[in-house]
Amino acid sequence: MIKPFQVSAACLVLCLSMYLPSSACGDNIKTDIVCRYRAESSGGVGMEVDISNTGNATAYDVSATVFLADWVQVYDDLGNNRPGEKIHFNSRYLNPQLMPGRYVAVIRVNFEEQGGSPHCAYHFFEIPYRLDKESSCRPALSLDLRSPVFNKKAFRSKEGSIRLLMENGSEGTIRPHVFSYFPDGFSALEPNRSYELSPGEKKIVTIPLSMGPLVRNESTYHVVVWYEQHGSHYSRHIRGKIRVEESPVYLRGYLFLGATVLIILLGVTCWRSRRGGSSAVPVIFAVSYLFKLI
Repeated sequence: MIKPFQVSAACLVLCLSMYLPSSACGDNIKTDIVCRYRAESSGGVGMEVDISNTGNATAYDVSATVFLADWVQVYDDLGNNRPGEKIHFNSRYLNPQLMPGRYVAVIRVNFEEQGGSPHCAYHFFEIPYRLDKESSCRPALSLDLRSPVFNKKAFRSKEGSIRLLMENGSEGTIRPHVFSYFPDGFSALEPNRSYELSPGEKKIVTIPLSMGPLVRNESTYHVVVWYEQHGSHYSRHIRGKIRVEESPVYLRGYLFLGATVLIILLGVTCWRSRRGGSSAVPVIFAVSYLFKLI
Protein backbone atom coordinates (compact mmCIF):
# COMPACT_ATOMS: atom_id res chain seq x y z
CA MET A 1 0.00 0.00 0.00
CA ILE A 2 1.40 3.38 -0.99
CA LYS A 3 1.68 5.77 1.92
CA PRO A 4 0.63 9.43 1.63
CA PHE A 5 3.34 11.66 0.28
CA GLN A 6 5.66 8.73 -0.34
CA VAL A 7 8.95 10.19 -1.51
CA SER A 8 11.39 8.29 -3.64
CA ALA A 9 15.06 8.60 -2.79
CA ALA A 10 15.66 10.20 -6.14
CA CYS A 11 13.25 12.99 -5.26
CA LEU A 12 15.31 14.01 -2.24
CA VAL A 13 18.53 14.55 -4.10
CA LEU A 14 19.60 17.09 -6.64
CA CYS A 15 18.00 16.39 -9.97
CA LEU A 16 20.27 18.52 -12.09
CA SER A 17 22.86 21.14 -11.28
CA MET A 18 23.30 23.68 -14.01
CA TYR A 19 26.17 26.15 -13.71
CA LEU A 20 25.42 28.74 -16.33
CA PRO A 21 27.99 31.53 -16.60
CA SER A 22 26.19 34.79 -17.39
CA SER A 23 28.96 37.32 -16.96
CA ALA A 24 32.71 37.76 -16.62
CA CYS A 25 32.23 37.84 -12.84
CA GLY A 26 31.31 34.15 -12.81
CA ASP A 27 27.58 34.52 -12.06
CA ASN A 28 25.72 31.24 -12.42
CA ILE A 29 22.26 29.67 -12.12
CA LYS A 30 22.00 26.38 -10.27
CA THR A 31 18.61 24.67 -10.44
CA ASP A 32 17.50 21.98 -7.97
CA ILE A 33 14.14 20.21 -8.38
CA VAL A 34 12.48 18.29 -5.54
CA CYS A 35 9.14 16.52 -5.83
CA ARG A 36 6.91 14.89 -3.21
CA TYR A 37 4.06 12.78 -4.56
CA ARG A 38 1.00 10.98 -3.28
CA ALA A 39 -0.61 8.08 -5.18
CA GLU A 40 -4.25 7.33 -4.36
CA SER A 41 -6.14 4.10 -4.98
CA SER A 42 -8.86 6.13 -6.75
CA GLY A 43 -6.50 6.87 -9.64
CA GLY A 44 -5.24 10.23 -8.43
CA VAL A 45 -1.62 11.34 -8.22
CA GLY A 46 -0.80 14.54 -6.34
CA MET A 47 2.59 16.25 -6.57
CA GLU A 48 4.25 19.07 -4.64
CA VAL A 49 7.19 20.55 -6.53
CA ASP A 50 9.92 22.93 -5.35
CA ILE A 51 12.30 24.58 -7.82
CA SER A 52 15.28 26.07 -5.96
CA ASN A 53 17.96 28.40 -7.29
CA THR A 54 21.15 27.85 -5.29
CA GLY A 55 23.33 29.85 -7.67
CA ASN A 56 24.09 33.58 -7.58
CA ALA A 57 22.20 34.76 -10.69
CA THR A 58 18.45 35.06 -11.32
CA ALA A 59 16.55 32.59 -13.51
CA TYR A 60 13.97 34.56 -15.50
CA ASP A 61 10.56 33.56 -16.90
CA VAL A 62 10.39 30.17 -15.21
CA SER A 63 7.86 27.61 -16.44
CA ALA A 64 7.38 23.92 -15.72
CA THR A 65 5.89 20.92 -17.52
CA VAL A 66 4.85 17.64 -15.87
CA PHE A 67 4.78 14.41 -17.91
CA LEU A 68 3.11 11.21 -16.68
CA ALA A 69 2.45 8.59 -19.39
CA ASP A 70 0.26 10.42 -21.95
CA TRP A 71 -0.69 13.21 -19.52
CA VAL A 72 1.09 16.56 -19.97
CA GLN A 73 0.44 19.61 -17.79
CA VAL A 74 2.12 22.99 -18.37
CA TYR A 75 2.59 25.63 -15.65
CA ASP A 76 3.46 28.97 -17.24
CA ASP A 77 4.28 32.31 -15.66
CA LEU A 78 5.91 30.98 -12.51
CA GLY A 79 7.90 34.22 -12.34
CA ASN A 80 11.61 34.76 -11.74
CA ASN A 81 13.68 32.56 -9.44
CA ARG A 82 16.21 34.73 -7.59
CA PRO A 83 19.35 33.38 -5.88
CA GLY A 84 18.54 31.55 -2.66
CA GLU A 85 14.81 31.43 -3.39
CA LYS A 86 12.44 28.70 -4.55
CA ILE A 87 9.28 28.41 -6.61
CA HIS A 88 6.55 26.06 -5.39
CA PHE A 89 3.57 24.64 -7.28
CA ASN A 90 1.12 21.76 -6.90
CA SER A 91 0.05 19.36 -9.62
CA ARG A 92 -2.71 16.76 -9.64
CA TYR A 93 -3.56 14.02 -12.11
CA LEU A 94 -6.82 12.06 -11.86
CA ASN A 95 -7.67 9.02 -13.93
CA PRO A 96 -10.09 6.44 -12.44
CA GLN A 97 -8.93 3.97 -15.13
CA LEU A 98 -5.26 4.31 -14.17
CA MET A 99 -3.62 0.92 -14.60
CA PRO A 100 -1.39 -0.68 -11.94
CA GLY A 101 2.33 -0.48 -12.57
CA ARG A 102 5.51 1.57 -12.19
CA TYR A 103 5.20 4.97 -13.83
CA VAL A 104 8.12 7.22 -14.78
CA ALA A 105 7.20 10.86 -14.20
CA VAL A 106 9.18 13.79 -15.62
CA ILE A 107 9.35 17.43 -14.56
CA ARG A 108 10.94 19.84 -17.02
CA VAL A 109 11.78 23.38 -15.91
CA ASN A 110 12.45 26.07 -18.53
CA PHE A 111 14.01 29.44 -17.76
CA GLU A 112 16.24 32.15 -19.22
CA GLU A 113 19.45 33.93 -18.33
CA GLN A 114 19.47 37.70 -17.96
CA GLY A 115 20.62 37.98 -21.58
CA GLY A 116 17.67 35.89 -22.79
CA SER A 117 19.45 32.58 -23.46
CA PRO A 118 17.01 29.69 -22.80
CA HIS A 119 17.84 26.69 -20.60
CA CYS A 120 16.07 23.67 -19.17
CA ALA A 121 16.48 21.23 -16.28
CA TYR A 122 14.85 17.83 -15.74
CA HIS A 123 13.80 15.62 -12.86
CA PHE A 124 12.92 11.94 -13.41
CA PHE A 125 11.35 9.76 -10.74
CA GLU A 126 9.29 6.60 -10.42
CA ILE A 127 5.72 6.38 -9.08
CA PRO A 128 4.62 2.85 -8.12
CA TYR A 129 0.84 2.51 -8.30
CA ARG A 130 -1.24 -0.40 -6.93
CA LEU A 131 1.54 -2.92 -7.37
CA ASP A 132 -0.57 -5.52 -5.56
CA LYS A 133 -2.86 -5.47 -8.63
CA GLU A 134 -0.02 -5.52 -11.15
CA SER A 135 0.10 -8.31 -13.73
CA SER A 136 2.43 -11.19 -12.90
CA CYS A 137 3.78 -11.10 -16.48
CA ARG A 138 7.33 -9.84 -16.88
CA PRO A 139 8.00 -6.77 -19.06
CA ALA A 140 8.01 -8.02 -22.64
CA LEU A 141 9.78 -5.14 -24.37
CA SER A 142 13.58 -5.17 -24.56
CA LEU A 143 15.44 -1.94 -25.43
CA ASP A 144 18.92 -1.04 -26.65
CA LEU A 145 19.98 2.61 -27.05
CA ARG A 146 22.78 3.87 -29.33
CA SER A 147 23.94 7.47 -28.94
CA PRO A 148 25.22 9.86 -31.65
CA VAL A 149 28.63 11.52 -31.98
CA PHE A 150 28.86 15.14 -33.18
CA ASN A 151 31.85 16.89 -34.70
CA LYS A 152 32.03 20.59 -33.81
CA LYS A 153 34.38 21.29 -36.75
CA ALA A 154 32.02 19.99 -39.41
CA PHE A 155 31.26 22.59 -42.09
CA ARG A 156 27.79 21.29 -42.82
CA SER A 157 24.84 21.33 -40.44
CA LYS A 158 25.63 19.45 -37.26
CA GLU A 159 23.17 16.59 -37.20
CA GLY A 160 23.12 13.07 -35.82
CA SER A 161 20.65 10.35 -34.87
CA ILE A 162 19.68 8.37 -31.80
CA ARG A 163 19.03 4.71 -32.56
CA LEU A 164 16.69 2.72 -30.35
CA LEU A 165 16.29 -1.01 -30.89
CA MET A 166 12.98 -2.40 -29.60
CA GLU A 167 12.06 -6.08 -29.51
CA ASN A 168 8.68 -7.52 -28.55
CA GLY A 169 9.26 -10.75 -26.64
CA SER A 170 5.59 -11.43 -25.93
CA GLU A 171 2.86 -13.26 -27.80
CA GLY A 172 0.73 -10.12 -28.12
CA THR A 173 1.01 -6.80 -29.89
CA ILE A 174 2.76 -3.96 -28.00
CA ARG A 175 2.29 -0.25 -28.69
CA PRO A 176 5.28 1.53 -27.10
CA HIS A 177 5.42 5.30 -26.74
CA VAL A 178 8.88 6.92 -26.91
CA PHE A 179 9.45 10.31 -25.25
CA SER A 180 12.87 11.99 -25.64
CA TYR A 181 14.31 14.75 -23.44
CA PHE A 182 17.38 16.65 -24.61
CA PRO A 183 19.86 18.98 -22.86
CA ASP A 184 20.59 22.59 -23.80
CA GLY A 185 21.77 23.02 -27.37
CA PHE A 186 20.14 19.89 -28.83
CA SER A 187 16.74 19.57 -30.49
CA ALA A 188 14.61 17.13 -32.48
CA LEU A 189 11.65 17.79 -34.75
CA GLU A 190 9.76 14.76 -33.38
CA PRO A 191 10.98 13.97 -29.85
CA ASN A 192 7.81 11.99 -29.00
CA ARG A 193 6.63 9.07 -31.12
CA SER A 194 4.41 5.98 -30.94
CA TYR A 195 4.92 2.59 -32.59
CA GLU A 196 3.37 -0.86 -32.90
CA LEU A 197 5.27 -4.14 -32.61
CA SER A 198 3.84 -7.51 -33.50
CA PRO A 199 4.76 -10.59 -31.47
CA GLY A 200 8.49 -11.29 -31.86
CA GLU A 201 9.04 -8.19 -34.01
CA LYS A 202 12.23 -6.10 -33.83
CA LYS A 203 12.20 -2.44 -34.79
CA ILE A 204 15.01 0.10 -35.02
CA VAL A 205 13.79 3.62 -34.29
CA THR A 206 15.86 6.54 -35.57
CA ILE A 207 15.44 9.95 -33.92
CA PRO A 208 17.22 12.74 -35.92
CA LEU A 209 18.93 15.26 -33.67
CA SER A 210 20.48 18.71 -34.31
CA MET A 211 23.25 20.39 -32.34
CA GLY A 212 23.35 24.16 -31.78
CA PRO A 213 26.47 26.35 -32.12
CA LEU A 214 27.01 26.90 -28.38
CA VAL A 215 27.43 23.25 -27.35
CA ARG A 216 30.91 22.61 -25.93
CA ASN A 217 30.98 19.25 -24.16
CA GLU A 218 29.23 15.91 -24.15
CA SER A 219 25.76 15.92 -22.60
CA THR A 220 23.29 13.49 -21.09
CA TYR A 221 19.91 12.92 -22.70
CA HIS A 222 16.96 10.82 -21.53
CA VAL A 223 14.46 8.52 -23.19
CA VAL A 224 11.28 7.27 -21.50
CA VAL A 225 9.48 4.33 -23.12
CA TRP A 226 6.09 3.20 -21.82
CA TYR A 227 3.36 0.83 -22.90
CA GLU A 228 0.35 -1.02 -21.48
CA GLN A 229 -0.25 -4.76 -21.62
CA HIS A 230 -2.25 -7.37 -19.65
CA GLY A 231 -3.96 -4.58 -17.72
CA SER A 232 -0.68 -3.13 -16.39
CA HIS A 233 1.51 -0.14 -17.17
CA TYR A 234 5.21 -0.53 -17.93
CA SER A 235 7.71 2.34 -18.08
CA ARG A 236 11.47 2.47 -18.51
CA HIS A 237 13.84 5.41 -18.18
CA ILE A 238 17.10 5.20 -20.20
CA ARG A 239 20.02 7.62 -20.07
CA GLY A 240 22.35 8.21 -22.98
CA LYS A 241 25.45 10.32 -23.57
CA ILE A 242 25.85 12.55 -26.63
CA ARG A 243 29.55 12.73 -27.48
CA VAL A 244 30.96 15.94 -28.90
CA GLU A 245 34.34 15.77 -30.63
CA GLU A 246 36.66 18.10 -32.53
CA SER A 247 37.96 16.09 -35.43
CA PRO A 248 39.94 17.92 -38.17
CA VAL A 249 39.58 15.02 -40.61
CA TYR A 250 36.37 16.52 -41.96
CA LEU A 251 38.06 19.87 -42.51
CA ARG A 252 40.86 18.22 -44.44
CA GLY A 253 38.34 16.38 -46.55
CA TYR A 254 36.63 19.61 -47.56
CA LEU A 255 39.98 21.19 -48.38
CA PHE A 256 41.02 18.23 -50.54
CA LEU A 257 37.71 18.45 -52.36
CA GLY A 258 38.20 22.18 -52.91
CA ALA A 259 41.75 21.59 -54.17
CA THR A 260 40.48 18.96 -56.62
CA VAL A 261 37.90 21.38 -58.01
CA LEU A 262 40.54 24.10 -58.38
CA ILE A 263 42.90 21.72 -60.19
CA ILE A 264 40.13 21.03 -62.69
CA LEU A 265 39.61 24.77 -63.07
CA LEU A 266 43.34 25.18 -63.57
CA GLY A 267 43.32 22.67 -66.40
CA VAL A 268 40.39 24.40 -68.06
CA THR A 269 42.03 27.80 -67.65
CA CYS A 270 45.34 26.60 -69.12
CA TRP A 271 43.50 25.10 -72.07
CA ARG A 272 41.64 28.36 -72.63
CA SER A 273 44.83 30.37 -72.24
CA ARG A 274 46.38 28.54 -75.18
CA ARG A 275 43.38 29.40 -77.28
CA GLY A 276 42.38 32.85 -76.05
CA GLY A 277 45.19 34.15 -73.88
CA SER A 278 43.35 34.14 -70.49
CA SER A 279 45.59 34.08 -67.42
CA ALA A 280 45.84 31.07 -65.09
CA VAL A 281 47.80 32.90 -62.39
CA PRO A 282 44.82 33.50 -60.00
CA VAL A 283 43.91 29.83 -60.05
CA ILE A 284 47.51 28.74 -59.42
CA PHE A 285 47.73 31.01 -56.38
CA ALA A 286 44.43 29.63 -55.03
CA VAL A 287 45.59 26.01 -55.42
CA SER A 288 48.91 26.76 -53.71
CA TYR A 289 47.15 28.39 -50.76
CA LEU A 290 44.79 25.42 -50.34
CA PHE A 291 47.66 22.92 -50.25
CA LYS A 292 49.41 25.01 -47.60
CA LEU A 293 46.26 24.78 -45.47
CA ILE A 294 46.15 21.00 -45.95
